[in-house]
Amino acid sequence: MRLKSPSFLPATAVLELTYACNHQCLFCSCPWEAGRSFEKLDELTTVQWKEILEQLCDLGVSSFAFTGGEALLRDDCIELMEHASTLQAIKTETIDGKLVQHRKTPELYLLSNGSTLTEEIMGFLAEKDVKLSISLPGLSTFKEHTGHDNADMVLGWFRRAKELGIQTTVNSTVTALNLHELPKTLSAAFLAGAGQLLMNRFLPGGRGLAHAHRLVLNLEQVREMLSAADDILVRANRTGHLGTEIPLCALDGLELKKLQVGTRCSAARGFFVIGPSGYVRVCNHSEHRLSHITRWRDLKENDYWRTFTMKTYLPAECRGCGRMTECDGGCREAANVFLGSVAAPDPLLTPSS
Repeated sequence: MRLKSPSFLPATAVLELTYACNHQCLFCSCPWEAGRSFEKLDELTTVQWKEILEQLCDLGVSSFAFTGGEALLRDDCIELMEHASTLQAIKTETIDGKLVQHRKTPELYLLSNGSTLTEEIMGFLAEKDVKLSISLPGLSTFKEHTGHDNADMVLGWFRRAKELGIQTTVNSTVTALNLHELPKTLSAAFLAGAGQLLMNRFLPGGRGLAHAHRLVLNLEQVREMLSAADDILVRANRTGHLGTEIPLCALDGLELKKLQVGTRCSAARGFFVIGPSGYVRVCNHSEHRLSHITRWRDLKENDYWRTFTMKTYLPAECRGCGRMTECDGGCREAANVFLGSVAAPDPLLTPSS
């Protein structure tokens, strides 16, 4: 008997609870920080978010990542995670070789810059098994990137999380300004107790558009970033992955042992984003608001959503490549934001980079 999925929505939802943030990161890709036409519509209320969480669980969404902005700046962030922890999501998975559909508590993640964490919050995360990701964009360059000198504080929270048994990820965005200290940054995080790595190459978007000339990495630097991170992962016996896809041709000749690097876009297929006002976007880099989540069925006929689910965005420059079934030509939304088309080349492969 064939199991029918509760909906066509991906199993992971990234929930941007708020536009607010107490950091001013140069590399921030939140579309409302771009100074363009992305209007800050009213944020959802606590009641609305709770209703959405309940609905998503019934639709087969079984993993929630709470973020922002800075999610903890919302007074109800802990209340919303608490509510999510009481729900049961429909999940389809393989157990003992058989496809099984059942209900289970959704997986919960908190993405934070660490500045608003407290002992009380850490205790909650430990109790509810919420996985914690904290941003660490450098050590000596932390203040230059964020406007705050908080690197030691972040390392301290990794130490405390380890004591409490909280699963943690160090989230490090790599730019041309902090590439030189990437090995030290990652080493410090792992020595402090960080469990794994989520590394992102800087992608122009949001506030980062105004600083792209200072931050963007060229192909040689990206390869240096990948090799350096993999070396530290091997030494620390940790796992890690690159958060955004990369053109397959950029990996030629690299032998990565611990760092997982994707070459296929998972936007609208592996995950999707719900912004502070409740509107769906295909990923957190996207500037395109689609349907409101309460009208989620409309997404199936939305041309922009279908561009990603059907993968009709391959750059013309890539269409003659014999490996096009393994690669989407890099980040499609970065191409769209920076060059104006989801079918444009990844910024990594443009002459300006």
